[in-house]
Amino acid sequence: MPISPPGNVLVMSETNLKASLGHASVVRVLEKTAGFSGPVADEVALRVLNYFGYLDEIIDNALDHDDRRLFYFLQDMKILSTRWEETQLANGRNWRIFYWSFNWDNINRILEDRPSKNEPVDLYRSLPDSVWCRGEQEGVA
Repeated sequence: MPISPPGNVLVMSETNLKASLGHASVVRVLEKTAGFSGPVADEVALRVLNYFGYLDEIIDNALDHDDRRLFYFLQDMKILSTRWEETQLANGRNWRIFYWSFNWDNINRILEDRPSKNEPVDLYRSLPDSVWCRGEQEGVA
């Protein structure tokens, strides 16, 4: 017998949860990475989120020229990411379809102030202070 949640519990899919949390998260990320002020970050976040709605990704053809430039800027900030697929048309030509999606892993990393997995670690800064002290050491003349 399957167990169902009680009637008063709201069950949200991961996509809907991300969308509901998305606005505040995107605003904070824009303020941190791009240096946008509150109202500007809010306007840009709404502009971008209006394209996505409750979808995880959107097709590039839905964007107008100005918004596409904004999306490329956000890709440079690692807030958005792209992917593409290639299909063959009936006449034999190949056609590429480009998609945009939020880079939620990086957005969460930025919001939590965690270093990127791809960023090089500064070896010298990671060493403890005791390494830099020359005290009396046994066996050293």
